[in-house]
Amino acid sequence: MNGLLQSDWNAAWRRRLNHWSAAAVLMIAVPTVATADLPKHPLAAVEIAGISLNTPADMIAGILQAQGYTQMNPSLYTKSEAAANGRSTVYRIEVDDIAGSRELSYARSLTGGRNKSPPSRDAAIPDGEIAMVRQLYDAVCNVNEDVQSERKCAPPQPASVMINHGMMLTVDANYSVLLKASDSSTSVTVKGSRTEQ
Repeated sequence: MNGLLQSDWNAAWRRRLNHWSAAAVLMIAVPTVATADLPKHPLAAVEIAGISLNTPADMIAGILQAQGYTQMNPSLYTKSEAAANGRSTVYRIEVDDIAGSRELSYARSLTGGRNKSPPSRDAAIPDGEIAMVRQLYDAVCNVNEDVQSERKCAPPQPASVMINHGMMLTVDANYSVLLKASDSSTSVTVKGSRTEQ
């Protein structure tokens, strides 16, 4: 009888061990599968001149140079185009990679020449920037009204799109943005965690 009890006891422990092993495998596997299907943060997908927070570092120079940018130093790219009244439009992109995060900055401004009359206040944001500006605005401001108010999401206009009065806004613990776009100048910054694809 003692041997029979011993074998029942061993069988019971083997069954428990099998159940625990199966539970342990599920506890490890389910979170991994679940996080693989989670949508990425909308700011991780925002593209500035064809690059995002997740663009591999070794591809950035090629992407920007193909658009006419010149690399000034490891993190700064610029280009210049002729504008009306002897002026130039200067574009500047900075890419700063810091331990698991990246900051992308884009600026467009007019320089030089003589400008005797102020620019029209109802001129539209340039076509080449509309998609980028709209994508960033939507990523930050397509939220409920209370959060929109907190983030100071000004209603977008053809001549002006702005978040947080054009100042840096902390969206959450991992992401910050700056957006101030108009016909005469644009400043955009997206800072956040990144994982290279």
